[in-house]
Amino acid sequence: MKRLRLSIFLGATVLSTFVHADTQPPSVPNNVEASALSDNSIRVHWNAPWDNVAVTGYNIYRDGGYYTTVRATNFIDKGLQTGSTHQYQVVAFDSSYNFSSKSLTAQATANLSQSISGAVTPNTNGTATVPSGLNAATVNGNELRIEWQPSANAIGYNIYRDGAYYTTVNSGTSFVDRVNWGQNYTYTVASFTADNRFSLQSAGVIGNTAGVTDDNVFNDSSAGTDNVDSSNTTSAGAPEGYQLVFNDDFRGYALDTSKWNSRYRWGPNWIINGEKQYYVDIINEPNFGHSPFEFDGEHLTINAIPTPDWLKDKANWQPYLSGALTTHNKFTMRYGYVEMRAKLPRGRGLWPAFWLLHNNDYDRRPEIDVVEMLGSQSNLVYHTYHHYENGQLKSTPSYEAWGPDYSADFHTYAVRWEPGLIVWYVDGVERNRYENGNVSWEDMYLLVNLALGGWWANDPDGSTPFPARFTIDYIRAWQKP
Repeated sequence: MKRLRLSIFLGATVLSTFVHADTQPPSVPNNVEASALSDNSIRVHWNAPWDNVAVTGYNIYRDGGYYTTVRATNFIDKGLQTGSTHQYQVVAFDSSYNFSSKSLTAQATANLSQSISGAVTPNTNGTATVPSGLNAATVNGNELRIEWQPSANAIGYNIYRDGAYYTTVNSGTSFVDRVNWGQNYTYTVASFTADNRFSLQSAGVIGNTAGVTDDNVFNDSSAGTDNVDSSNTTSAGAPEGYQLVFNDDFRGYALDTSKWNSRYRWGPNWIINGEKQYYVDIINEPNFGHSPFEFDGEHLTINAIPTPDWLKDKANWQPYLSGALTTHNKFTMRYGYVEMRAKLPRGRGLWPAFWLLHNNDYDRRPEIDVVEMLGSQSNLVYHTYHHYENGQLKSTPSYEAWGPDYSADFHTYAVRWEPGLIVWYVDGVERNRYENGNVSWEDMYLLVNLALGGWWANDPDGSTPFPARFTIDYIRAWQKP
């Protein structure tokens, strides 16, 4: 969950709360063009993107890797080898280090009169052959893999989507495209040779991810006990050789207090992110007057309701009652794989989340959001990593994972956390990945909650169904032995 942490020192006590941060990334730079200059240089320029505050700079990627950072909407790449061809993409960022996605690719050849703004016009007299055997295969709810047979003499391929140049593939005969779930996309491919001879475009193929279902990507295991036993509890996504170290299948009719707290560690009265719920600490306040936790012998449901008038004083005058669980001071982990199988609630103002949080209030103070969803858009979930550097909050973009209606059925949400690597999964399929040396090495604990309102989710309204129900089948964690 996106947050800034403030520390308030009262004697020897440290209390924590959170304030609003700019988390809106800039739009993707468009109209990226590359043109060859006469001195073995290439000029790259683009249109300024939109941002809710202001764009402060651009990261330039050359031939697939980070190359430099500039503040203007153009730069000149100097000292290139005559005849060398280079591809460029641009990422915009703002003062809060929110980063856009990469732009489309622009390409140019140094010291040649012909440059490539996107793709060049095919040379039909060349020796490159037209690619054949195109196939579009679903990777997951918002990714398609386009594959084709290799073409004679080709050193690369230009990809066209819906009739327009899209990107260039310099090695291999496939690429994965991020798309909107359920939308048709038409692809063609043209090959090119080392001397810049281009084939005609291939026959087209249509791709659509709407065929993804739970039967395609989810291998459920109904086995499981309250005992930690990796031979009885499996997951489609847990890495080979990992052992189960935490498991709650919620097969009973009450919270297991050896595993869970029913409050955040900073107390029930702290309001974060402008949220409108009061988390009922049913373990420490069994006579509160309402429990947000329901059990049916197979699942736990966190339910949220408008606060009854007679409980508003006890609920810190928050307009809604809900529940949160954490393993703080009961279970922590450093690296591993965690997974939840759940049905997320749909409705404006609902904000279900499953996440990991730092165990100590110093150093990088990391947070890994395994899954978050805004109930107003129930076919989209988010994945994010937050940490601090030199006292400043740093966050990845909120990576998106489009799919079916996540409120209509159970799905699994997982993360694999390793040194320098975080990988997010939905239904056992990798959806997003972050590789960086700033990935935390600190111990973290598990949290699951149903928030309402706040600056990101907006407030519930008359369309929000109550009670709102966040139903969880299991929560598990694995680690290397």
